[in-house]
Amino acid sequence: MLTIARRGLEAALLILVLGSLGLAAFAQAAPLLGGGLYSVRSESMMPLLAVGELVVVQEAAPESIAVGDVVTVKLASGSTVTHRVIAIVATDGAPMFQTRGDANGGPDPVNVTSDQVVGRLAWHVPLLGFLLAMLSMPTGLAALFSVGATLLTAIWLLDEVEVADEDDEEDVEDAVEPEADRPVPAT
Repeated sequence: MLTIARRGLEAALLILVLGSLGLAAFAQAAPLLGGGLYSVRSESMMPLLAVGELVVVQEAAPESIAVGDVVTVKLASGSTVTHRVIAIVATDGAPMFQTRGDANGGPDPVNVTSDQVVGRLAWHVPLLGFLLAMLSMPTGLAALFSVGATLLTAIWLLDEVEVADEDDEEDVEDAVEPEADRPVPAT
């Protein structure tokens, strides 16, 4: 039973380490591949995108973006927002996009220029955005290291318990001699 628990903890540790490293590597490589990874941090796009979803964005030419597309834009403040295009307005020959979160009552207060568009939503994965967010914050990294250290400690403790159980079994076997090995008392 302890072996099964230890194997489960080892698998969890492996998934944590490989998943974290893989996601971090993919997040770094995504811009080179013409895309980006983002974590959904608000409910503005419910029910399509829930808090904690990983959003994968693919570069898109401004002229290819249509009303109804979900795009990620970089705001002047440096933050990113993923919202749906509800209108396209041509100004001075360049398109501007009016966006709105699906769960919001009205459009976003400022139209988005084509150079602010990071890309179009390619796909999304539930819950992985939480891991991406953790990887991008010092406290998140500390939490991930803590979880890894806890798993390693639990594995070590289970190994110690297994070794102690094996030693106890050997002691019991040594204490009980088989009938054939006992000397026969003289009469």
